[in-house]
Amino acid sequence: MESIFGLIVPHASYEFSGRVAAIGYKAILGKKFDTVIVLADSHYERFDGVSVWPGGFLETPLGKTKVDDKLAKKIIAFSPRFFRRDSAHLFEHSIDAQLPFLQIALKNFKILPIIFGSENKDWAQLAEVILQNTKIGKNLIIASSDLSHNLPQDEAEKIDKRTIGNILTLKTDGLDVCAPDSLKTLLTIAKKYKAKAKLLKYEFRKTGFGAIAFAAPGEL
Repeated sequence: MESIFGLIVPHASYEFSGRVAAIGYKAILGKKFDTVIVLADSHYERFDGVSVWPGGFLETPLGKTKVDDKLAKKIIAFSPRFFRRDSAHLFEHSIDAQLPFLQIALKNFKILPIIFGSENKDWAQLAEVILQNTKIGKNLIIASSDLSHNLPQDEAEKIDKRTIGNILTLKTDGLDVCAPDSLKTLLTIAKKYKAKAKLLKYEFRKTGFGAIAFAAPGEL
């Protein structure tokens, strides 16, 4: 998987989803990326548009990771619907949960957290500007999302099987997930690259969790 450029990984508590996320991050262990874009759909507040964190550092007990302020400026300049909204990032665990995995798997990378505040409005534009400013081999795009929620296991697994099938064929509809806009953004980029997708791990533990990798054709 030399040309891997995207991952879907879960963001629930590590007790429940950590194993699936770790298997996803194992696929990029030791690889070199200039910047990792982490996409999330807001869990804590709704707002009209997309919040892009513009600079500074994100910090965990493992250390600090610099935000890619140059890429942030390019994305914010692309559309008035892309802006900084501090409150959107304050408690967003679906971003925070990914950082320790990234700090362990990768070295010397920058990060760019992006949060959707409204549903089904901005993913196509965001995919467009990301495509204009990133390259396979230089950038990694993380879509932070769990699968089905609050369903009996048999029903959840049927729904998750359908959703995963749609993801693996790069469809942007029929996605029963908690971060649909993040997934649609990554899937749109994957279509443009004519990428291949591979399911690395699926588990159901009260919620459906999946790790899926995207790479250039022939790499998975």
